[in-house]
Amino acid sequence: MSTAPGRYSDRSAMRSRWAVPARQIHDSETRPFFVTSEFLVFVLFLMGLGIAASSSPSIDARFFWSAATVITSFYMLSRGIAKSGSRSRAHDPSEDLELGGGDR
Repeated sequence: MSTAPGRYSDRSAMRSRWAVPARQIHDSETRPFFVTSEFLVFVLFLMGLGIAASSSPSIDARFFWSAATVITSFYMLSRGIAKSGSRSRAHDPSEDLELGGGDR
């Protein structure tokens, strides 16, 4: 039994030709900063602190900026800890260096 030109003799060859390529799976656990709960808490805290500082006579500008600096430092530290163990998908030029492996 012969097949017409342009036809496949078995179905596996046809499936392999028209198969959808596999999707890339990114194994990074980190997310962009604006979709994290830390960022939401950070923004809500700064908004609340700003509203409290503007409406209360007992909270002055010096306290507001001191508290804002402390909470910003803690936010940046928490994001650094969250990203410290993850691999980046970006190209790192330091991986291209060959140190100490050359002939003399």
